[in-house]
Amino acid sequence: MRDQLQSYIYTEKFLAQLYRRAAALASSQEEKEALLRFAKNAEQNAIYLNYFYKLEYGINYDPMIPDVNLQGGYRAVLNEILRLEINSFLQYRTHTYNQGNNEFRETMRAISDTKLGHILTILAIITNLNAPQNNG
Repeated sequence: MRDQLQSYIYTEKFLAQLYRRAAALASSQEEKEALLRFAKNAEQNAIYLNYFYKLEYGINYDPMIPDVNLQGGYRAVLNEILRLEINSFLQYRTHTYNQGNNEFRETMRAISDTKLGHILTILAIITNLNAPQNNG
C-alpha cells in the first residue's frame, strides 16, 4: 500500500503541475479558470492522500515533480492530463469497494467523483479543439 499511496500522491502533484501548464496555454478565460480550479483540486487530493500516508507510516510524503517537456502544446498537455485522470480515476475507484477504513473509502469516492468531472471537462475542451471552426 505504501508504494501505491506514494504513486497516487505523485500523480496528483504532477496533475496539478500539468493543469497549471494547460491553463497558461488556454485560449479562453473560462478554460483557464477551470484548469486552475482543477490544479487546486489535484493539490488538495495530494494533501488528502498524504494525510492517510502519514497516518499509516508516520511521515509525510512530498515528492519533487520534475518539469516535463511535452511536445505538441496545449493539445498534448490536455491529452496527458486526460490519460492520467482516467488511469487514476480507475485506480482510486477500486478503493471505494470492500475498504475497511471508512474515512479512506469515502475520501477516495469523493476524489473519484471529482476526477470524473475533470475527465468530462477535458474531453469537452479537446472536442472543442477538434471542431471545424478551430481547425481552419
